Amino acid sequence: MAAELLGAKMLAPHFGSSLHVWATVMAVTLGGLAGGYFAGGLLSARKNDTQPLMVVLLIGSAFISLMPFLSTTMTYIFGNLPLTPAILICTLTFLFPPVFMMGMVSPLLVGLLSKESSSPGKVAGTVYATSTVGGILATFLTGFIIIPHFGLTGPAVVTGIILGLIPLLFLIRSFTGGVIIWVGIAGWCIYKMIAPPLQPGIPVPFFSEGLMGQIMVVDYPMSDSGGRFLGFNRTLYVNRMTQAQLSPLEDEHYYAYVPLVVSLLESRKPGSSVLVCGMGGGGLANELTKNGYDVEVCEIDPRITQVAQKYFQLDAGVNVVIDDARHHIRTSGKKYDAIILDIFKGEEIPGHCFTAEAFREIYNALEDLGVLIINGNGYYKGEGGRGNRSIYRTLLASGYDVRLFPTALEEDWSNIEFFAVKHGNASISIQHEWQSMEIFPSFSEIKDAVLLTDNRPILDILNREAYRKWRYLSIGYFNGEMQRGRYFPVFQ
Repeated sequence: MAAELLGAKMLAPHFGSSLHVWATVMAVTLGGLAGGYFAGGLLSARKNDTQPLMVVLLIGSAFISLMPFLSTTMTYIFGNLPLTPAILICTLTFLFPPVFMMGMVSPLLVGLLSKESSSPGKVAGTVYATSTVGGILATFLTGFIIIPHFGLTGPAVVTGIILGLIPLLFLIRSFTGGVIIWVGIAGWCIYKMIAPPLQPGIPVPFFSEGLMGQIMVVDYPMSDSGGRFLGFNRTLYVNRMTQAQLSPLEDEHYYAYVPLVVSLLESRKPGSSVLVCGMGGGGLANELTKNGYDVEVCEIDPRITQVAQKYFQLDAGVNVVIDDARHHIRTSGKKYDAIILDIFKGEEIPGHCFTAEAFREIYNALEDLGVLIINGNGYYKGEGGRGNRSIYRTLLASGYDVRLFPTALEEDWSNIEFFAVKHGNASISIQHEWQSMEIFPSFSEIKDAVLLTDNRPILDILNREAYRKWRYLSIGYFNGEMQRGRYFPVFQ
């Protein structure tokens, strides 16, 4: 289970942590365990002694230590394939081998212990129960303590080495060649773990791996047409997807959706209370504060808050709450003039915040003339737009009047802003430069939209094509820029 959790997080920087990734990781893990159980049973029947068990543990431990390095290599080699095959190939390459070897351990143990017991069924039950309890403990320990504090590479290497010490001592005489290979692999992994990374010539002032994903701040040097250095264009990545930018040429932290959101709130009086769910680099919160609003930000990952404050000049007057957005809205007891859902982890949005029940909780947390604004990906048409069309339908069913404003005409490079007000309580009168691009949904366009509820949380499924497009376009864009020498190799 620890290997499964580590494997999913190792894939996230390149492929995200969407349903595609988790489904593939779970399938490969179960397939590896099933294959390991079967192979272990065959090996136990043929040679029922301790040495095969120790060899299996030694090989499995080596594969666990190699996971972070194999995952990086495989994602670089196969990352430009179509998304689903790329995820499957990479997962099979670096996750299947250690899970397969660990799957062999239980039947080998059952075979050994059954020789001295008159009740093989009891032995099997004890071994598998102990293994399951160990998996539960390892999952909690890895997910809540090890990954947040130590990242991915170090824990994988150290876990593999610790797991291999006992079989190493047992086999040091009878399996000399294998022991030498294992020691060589362990030494190489330790070196790679502690050696300073190769410097690409582009500063990376912040890098962190954690349960909520990988966070990285990169400073890209900028120069004018004459080659004169102008400063650094600072970029925030979450799972290698851009979340914020800070340019030395202009006081901007944001993309086009930020001025659009500000214009949607122009009718709100200065001093109005605004809750922004999702921090990013803090550009939206800063801009709203600059316009005189009383801004509170709810962010689930404390690392994002630290990054926004230290690297993206988050205004000191912004009140930050570390909490899940929906939980905070439901439990804070506050009323807001505006609530903004700007919640992304890479390309993904948390489905539990976009159900009818969640929208009713937001409805109750808004003042009588309050507004809800949602920042989403730019897809509305075709299969890629089913998620946004379903959010639109769910907002209507939850008692809101809704208008949709894209930030660009081309969906692949756009965001969509949902502007929702309590039905009948306020007219929507907006004048701004995006007026001409407003989307007017027809009944035929939303007939395949789904009413999203807590009992049917399928937004990830509806957004599969949108997530795939954004991730694939991002990989292609940055790989192309990297080959031209313009960008940090974020996908190596």
